[in-house]
Amino acid sequence: MHTPHRLLLVLLATLSASCTVTPTQPETSAAASSARFNELGREDAPVTIIEFTDLQCPYCAQFALETFPQIRRNYIDKGKVRLAARDLPLPFHAFAIPAAVAARCAGAQGKFWEYREALFAAQSRLGTEPYDDLARRFDLDLATFDGCRKDGQQEANVRADLELARAHGIGSTPTFVIGRIVNGVFEGETVSGAKPYGEFAAKIDALLTAGN
Repeated sequence: MHTPHRLLLVLLATLSASCTVTPTQPETSAAASSARFNELGREDAPVTIIEFTDLQCPYCAQFALETFPQIRRNYIDKGKVRLAARDLPLPFHAFAIPAAVAARCAGAQGKFWEYREALFAAQSRLGTEPYDDLARRFDLDLATFDGCRKDGQQEANVRADLELARAHGIGSTPTFVIGRIVNGVFEGETVSGAKPYGEFAAKIDALLTAGN
C-alpha cells in the first residue's frame, strides 16, 4: 500500500505482510510525546522515515532484524536518513504495550535500540515478561528501570504515539512514512508491511536524487 502522507513537523520533532487492525477515530488531538532516544540519524538528513511498529508483531520483527540493519548501515550511519520509531500497539497483541514501555525505559538509560532488537529476537518469550532479564544483559539500573515501567509516563507516551497513528489513518504494522521536509512540513509516502531492503533502498535513493 502506497499513499501520500503529510505530517506536521512538530509531530515528528516531539517525538502485504503486516499485522492489521481497522483504524478508529482518535478520541482527542493528542500530540506525540517522544524522547530523542527513539530517533536515529542526523537531524538535517535529507530523507526522513517515521516507523510505526508493534513489538509483538512478527512482521515488525522481520523488518527490525533483517532489513533495518542494512538501512542503518547504508543510509542512517552515512547521514542520509533520519529514522524516528513510533509505537503502534495493536489491540490483539496483549504484550505490545508492556514491551514498548520496557524499550522506552531502556532508552531512558541509553539502550533503546539494543533493547528493542533484543525484544524482537525474544518475541516468543514476551508472555513470560523477560524485561528484567534483558535489562541485566544491557547492564541497566534495575531499580530505575522497574520504576520507569511502573510510573505510567512511558505508557502515556506509547498511547500518544498510538493516537498519532490513528489521527493519520495508520492502522497496521509495520508502517513507514518515507519522505522529506518541505517548507517545514514532512511530506512522505506511506509504505505498509515488511518490504524487502531493495524496496526501501529504491525509495530512499529516489528521494536523495530528487533532493539534489
